[in-house]
Amino acid sequence: MEPTAERSRALSTARAHLDRGFRFEQAGSSARALEAYREALESGPAPVEEIEARIRIARVHRTMAAWDESRAQSNEAIRLADAIGEDDLAAEAMNVQIGALQVQGFYDEADELGQRAIERARSARVRGITLQNLGRGAAERREFAKSDSYFAQSIDAFRSANYDIGLAVALANASKSSLDRGDAARSLEIGHEAIGLARRLNALDVLLTAVQNQAAAFAAIGDHDAAEALLTEALGHFTSARNLIGQAECLEIMGQMSDARAADHETARRCYERARELAMTVGDRPLVDRLTRRLSGGEPEPGASTDRAE
Repeated sequence: MEPTAERSRALSTARAHLDRGFRFEQAGSSARALEAYREALESGPAPVEEIEARIRIARVHRTMAAWDESRAQSNEAIRLADAIGEDDLAAEAMNVQIGALQVQGFYDEADELGQRAIERARSARVRGITLQNLGRGAAERREFAKSDSYFAQSIDAFRSANYDIGLAVALANASKSSLDRGDAARSLEIGHEAIGLARRLNALDVLLTAVQNQAAAFAAIGDHDAAEALLTEALGHFTSARNLIGQAECLEIMGQMSDARAADHETARRCYERARELAMTVGDRPLVDRLTRRLSGGEPEPGASTDRAE
């Protein structure tokens, strides 16, 4: 059956809303991205476009730490994808859930879902996303040999798919992993590449993650002026975008710098306390635990830099 002119206009309208929403999402404007994606749902989208819209809505809710809303939308995307045999889209929706589970500290559940997603991924892009998230989970458990393997496979998949935003995410996560294992110099090198690519793509969300990691690496080598300049940039954007996790992570690094640069323990404590309040608000359990150890005088494992879920 040939599509009618009305149906063709509806399809192009839905796609236009999806494209507009993605531009807002990459610019860090979550509210406007949600609005555009919801308009895509209301414009009579094709089944695949509806699934894409729900995946993107779930992803934005994840960024905003609205975990229940994110899971509901990704579950609906999976249901719709199953109904029409779209394994690749189902795997992409699963990856939104994987990232949310990892942020909340549910690494075993995230890994189990990741293994199911990798079996359903059909395109190089979605395979790369899944490998990236599996690598992120391995790095969080400090299984660096395994994370390196996942990250390398992910980068190869992204290059094969010509998926530059995924490549920028992969570089930002690799930078964080290098810092976690104590190699700040390598972290700075990879982070510089991640920042350059994110700036070229005008992908502010990825850029801020890379900038934050770069600040943590500068702080680790004692270049506090460089770290402070980057943190000021990142914190301003995270505050404007109401990204509480990003704000908390920036405050944690600022607390570390206060401890190291001037032994200003009172300022450091205020940074850690405020960061923990924000982390508790959004349910970021690994960050809450790390900040609690800092406030109690314990020595947490490395992790003040941040990685990014795809």
